[in-house]
Amino acid sequence: MKIILQQVLKILARVFIARYHPRIVGVTGSVGKTGSRLAIAAVLAERWRVGQAQNNFNNEIGLPLAILGEPDSGYRNLLAWLGILIRAIKHLVIKQKDYPEVLVLEYGVDHPGDMNYLLAIARPEVAVITAISATHLEFFGSVEGVAMEKSKLIASLPLQGPAVLNFDFSAVELIKNKTKAKVIGYGEDRSAVVRLIGIDISKLPDSTIQGVSFRLAVGGSTVPVLIRETVGQPVVSMAAAGAAVGQAMGLSVLEITHGLEKFKPPAGRLRLIKGLTGSLILDDTYNSSPQAAAAALDILKVLPLNVGAKRWAVLGDMLELGADSENLHYEIGRRVADSKVDYLVTVGTASENITKGAQAAGLAYDESWHVTDTREAIKLIQQKVNKGDIILVKGSQGVRCERIVKGIMLEPERAGELLVRQSPPWV
Repeated sequence: MKIILQQVLKILARVFIARYHPRIVGVTGSVGKTGSRLAIAAVLAERWRVGQAQNNFNNEIGLPLAILGEPDSGYRNLLAWLGILIRAIKHLVIKQKDYPEVLVLEYGVDHPGDMNYLLAIARPEVAVITAISATHLEFFGSVEGVAMEKSKLIASLPLQGPAVLNFDFSAVELIKNKTKAKVIGYGEDRSAVVRLIGIDISKLPDSTIQGVSFRLAVGGSTVPVLIRETVGQPVVSMAAAGAAVGQAMGLSVLEITHGLEKFKPPAGRLRLIKGLTGSLILDDTYNSSPQAAAAALDILKVLPLNVGAKRWAVLGDMLELGADSENLHYEIGRRVADSKVDYLVTVGTASENITKGAQAAGLAYDESWHVTDTREAIKLIQQKVNKGDIILVKGSQGVRCERIVKGIMLEPERAGELLVRQSPPWV
């Protein structure tokens, strides 16, 4: 049944593209796909009607749904799927006047060959690769294997391209030559066409953290940008991807900066949320990988603390790491010990090796705990958290660390608005 549904959706999506002729921007990468897609959409919306994936629709089912303009999947509901198919046929017969002029689509790959299938549905005219890192190693075997699969997106581009690449990741060298299209780099790297300068934490007069600020060098101009209720270089990189695509598609610097003012990073990606007893939560619970966990710890390390306050790292399992899982978790533990973390809580099974690595590197045994589920983690944190503490929460999707955030946030009634995975089939 699933195979039949995939084929039907694939055909409908291809017919939609032939019917409406939208310009297509494709986004892939090991980290930052969704946030970059949102930033790109926010920038391009300054000039065009923009459609984009909902609910991280980026696989063989989700990509066609994004093209069809569906806000949700049918899940296991046959009637819901029937409704989706009827609406699609209706919009092919009766042309929508407000169909997007530009589609910003995510291309998610978990296994070798996934990208070929997605490109058979929709080939982009602009392609973005956000980063390549150690994800899905169980299936790809190496970072090089991941890079080769994802680079198929830029290899599919027409000569005029362009390929928009994050120049701040060393693995970009593995893929630069995989396209004949023009390459536009973004990031802090001096060779980037769209450069990030002076990334800093922005604080209000009362020292409350309000977001992340930076200067954006693009099109011969350097302009200040502030992204609120978030921190960290990864979020800034998402904004830079939006600026780079805007520049590549001919938008002015004014249009780009106006678009970025409206950009909000997605739930579960380095979002700042008020916690219990006057604490502050750094919610990075969407997913995790060794690279992303290390980046989050680097951010936690530099966040300013009030006198007497503590830094917490609450880390769940990092999944799909294959044979290197134990060692990669252990190395993140050693990173914890070097990140000014006062308290460590690990959640799940594999993450016990994070605790072992942290303790081996000097973190005290009475300042680090391993628990098997999120409920235990919530109880432990609630008992010890104090005013001014900053709590990083991060883990792979399967660990459901957003439940921890809900259990320690000041306004849990806002979970549906602020947290990831708060709609069916997750809840």
